Amino acid sequence: MSRQREKQGGVPPAATYTIIGGALALLLCCALAAIAWNGLRGPLTPLAQQADNTVGFRNATLTLAYSPEKGQMLQILVDQFNRQNLRTADGQAMQVKLVEMNPEDMVSAALEDPTFQALTPDSMLWLDQLDRQWALRQQVEAGQIAPRRVGEATRYAVSPIVIAAWETVARDLGWPQPVGWNTIQKRAADDASFKWNHASTGHASGLLATLAEFYAGAGKTRGLTADDATAQTTLDYVRNIERTVKYYGEGELTVIERAQKEGRSFLDAFVVQEQLVVRFNRDQRGEKLVALYPTEGTLWADHPLALLELPSLSANQRRTYQALREFLLNADSQKLVLSYGYRPADLSIALDSADSPLTAANGVDPKQPQTTLQMPPAAVVEVVQNVWYYTKRLTNVFLVVDTSGSMRVKSWMRPKRRSARSWPKSKAARNGLAWWNSAVRSTT
Repeated sequence: MSRQREKQGGVPPAATYTIIGGALALLLCCALAAIAWNGLRGPLTPLAQQADNTVGFRNATLTLAYSPEKGQMLQILVDQFNRQNLRTADGQAMQVKLVEMNPEDMVSAALEDPTFQALTPDSMLWLDQLDRQWALRQQVEAGQIAPRRVGEATRYAVSPIVIAAWETVARDLGWPQPVGWNTIQKRAADDASFKWNHASTGHASGLLATLAEFYAGAGKTRGLTADDATAQTTLDYVRNIERTVKYYGEGELTVIERAQKEGRSFLDAFVVQEQLVVRFNRDQRGEKLVALYPTEGTLWADHPLALLELPSLSANQRRTYQALREFLLNADSQKLVLSYGYRPADLSIALDSADSPLTAANGVDPKQPQTTLQMPPAAVVEVVQNVWYYTKRLTNVFLVVDTSGSMRVKSWMRPKRRSARSWPKSKAARNGLAWWNSAVRSTT
């Protein structure tokens, strides 16, 4: 039978085995060669092997979220950075894209899946809150350190929080002698026509001003604790100041823009960053604003630049961040920071130089503030935020509802229900709200 197959041109079994064995040997050699080649290139994880061929893995474009008040300055700095045409080691262009966001929105987005890889809010306190909230979401065993959402961070510009007042108002308050929170509170209590405000604690200027009030009420300049913030004497002090505030809500940039349009009819005094007083006086031809540095002490908007530790962050994006950080801290960039009314992070740059805008003509004093308050821990800041809602001036809100048939909403048009604000997770914050609940019960 086998001879018959040979005559018909068939392949004998021995030859078949030889062909199959040769093919397997060839495949094995190819596999070993590929492993050897990868070994020469350096070890690659399966994820890296897959990502190495994707655009995302090599992407060097960094998206940076920034707070609105420094938009003009930051746009110029980023344009200068991009014009350098820097490239990574593998030839990718280092570019930075900007997206404007309020700091609270930055924190909320960064806790989920953000479209940006870095952020520059107006204060480091937002980064502290972000890391604190991120840690609470992680499931770690006892004794382990929760992972951080915020990676590298650096300050490149700072500006103290001040009370801005029209020059005539400032003189009525006693300026150029020291003016403090007590001065504002007394004037507002004695004069019903006196109008002043600070932003809500959803803005850095409002939160930092509120922290300064709590410090003043506790009689401290450092080491504010949750017990200090919820002490009855502190709460009474803050309430007496807050009850004189005309309204809350708008950010400091909006307040400055309204002051430019409406003048004295808008407000007599308001809380902002020092750099916004400089900006106002440069652009305004009428009565200037004066920066009042509270005698009890003040906090600083320190404008950090921070990188987010995201799973999707590429090595090239990290390199772009590092290059941007170095660029913002170089001498030329720091001088530009000063030219916009901020105080540079580079302490070797004189604040009273001939080209510095930090002058009396612009309503500010580079020698102030004399007293700087210490930023309390994130847990204490959370207590202050929660307790402030119950010490601030109350508002009567009337809700008018049209119940006629024409206003009936179809079921498919109804908005989705949102969950109410959750009870604070920290013990200190719960104590603050527990104090408020007991205070309400005692007065009803």
